Amino acid sequence: MTKRYFEIVLGSGMTKVLADIRLLMGRLSVVETYDLVRDLPVKSTPTDVKTAILERKEERGYANFLETTSANAGVRFRCFFDREEAISWLRSP
Repeated sequence: MTKRYFEIVLGSGMTKVLADIRLLMGRLSVVETYDLVRDLPVKSTPTDVKTAILERKEERGYANFLETTSANAGVRFRCFFDREEAISWLRSP
């Protein structure tokens, strides 16, 4: 799914993306998430693309870990629990 996400974003020329994952059932484990993020080629994540991930409030711990481990690997995005906040962030300069 992650590979397909990058194919779509890079192929579309989009620079602002809202990824709503609230309906996804289950989440990767901490180890699986860490490995996934570490295996992402940084060149695949252009710095001019802003991604807001919309997550369920019940997944706050996972969202925080995902955001932190991704930032440490050079992959930048933000997790949000409120759609309007996510859109506002995407619209900001």
